[in-house]
Amino acid sequence: MGGTNGETLNQIGTDFEEEFGTGVNMEFQDSYENVLTNTLSAFDSGNVSDMLQVDSLFAQQVLDTDQVRPVEEILPDDFDADIFLDNVAEFFTVDGDLASLPFNNSNAIMYINRDAFEEAGLDPDDPPQTLAEVRSASEQLVDQGVTQYGITWPNHVWFVETWYGFEGELLTDAENGHAGEPSELRTPDAAYDLYDWWKGMADDDLYTNPGIEAWGEATSLFIEQEAAMVLTSTASVAGLIADSEDFTVDAAPYPSISETRVGPVIGGASFYVPDGLPEERYEEIGQLLEYMAQPEVQTEWHKGSGYYPITQPSVDALREEGWFEENPMYQVALDQLQNGDASDPATKRALLGPARNVQTVIQNKSVDILNADSIDAEIEALKTEVDDVLTEYYN
Repeated sequence: MGGTNGETLNQIGTDFEEEFGTGVNMEFQDSYENVLTNTLSAFDSGNVSDMLQVDSLFAQQVLDTDQVRPVEEILPDDFDADIFLDNVAEFFTVDGDLASLPFNNSNAIMYINRDAFEEAGLDPDDPPQTLAEVRSASEQLVDQGVTQYGITWPNHVWFVETWYGFEGELLTDAENGHAGEPSELRTPDAAYDLYDWWKGMADDDLYTNPGIEAWGEATSLFIEQEAAMVLTSTASVAGLIADSEDFTVDAAPYPSISETRVGPVIGGASFYVPDGLPEERYEEIGQLLEYMAQPEVQTEWHKGSGYYPITQPSVDALREEGWFEENPMYQVALDQLQNGDASDPATKRALLGPARNVQTVIQNKSVDILNADSIDAEIEALKTEVDDVLTEYYN
């Protein structure tokens, strides 16, 4: 965690030290991808950290090392795991045990430049809800010269997963890997609709691609008012409010492919704990894990970052103090989460052993699709390449 989120997280560590007397050393590693790479290397070398903040995308990849201990075995005996919101606990519970501690969890939402919307004659209180409406708004913004582009977002697999989830479509077979070993990427009609829209937006200069995994670049395009809409994490709420000095920013639900809105997939990360550490360390680690789930800590984290509170007591405390009424941008992702159908497998993020490789293929092939004369052949090539990755890993 960097920026304001890193500062908030470091303060939580400092507060824990002061209360319990146990030192906490947090090491910044720039990105989730770097954390994954360094974690796997550390498992090989035996020089591993006490806790690992791993992206939910890489959950199965870490579990498949067989070198982590379920946090349910480390947390104090009186810890109530039922405090986590159902939509959150569903993903992080594996084989009946809480495998890792949910902490900084999110979903993708849309941010809009209210001033740009008003200048273009659009109603910022009625933002686009579907891809067709995003295109219409983008045309109005660009044609009137209000912004150079209508919308941008990082080229990251999470956004594709989110569009699948809202349509109630599984990314892979075996219920996104939650019901066994997946063998294929699914390419329903919704996938063709998505890429057809995406390519059309790019061809007509209504969308600009900031680059693969280009989170900062996408945000900069929005802050610099090159684009009037950006899709990114709810974790950007605090930062965007602070950085949008020249215009008024607002948050809106994620636009869906159609009017179907089953629900988003979870994002963000959780804390894993390696197996094989000195046994005396686990009591201290359990103490810190329990601390990070406390309502006051979750409330502090939510307010300082924008990640939604992931325990019911913290949600209740925020509602009682009127936080969401005074800060409605912070409620968008929480409502989106809780309005989703947690029982639908499509709303559970994929559990894939070769997650990083699948991610890379989808992101790279998405660029090929945008540059192709016809999307059909490129989508078929995308499916073939992901299927090959899954086959190689599981067979």
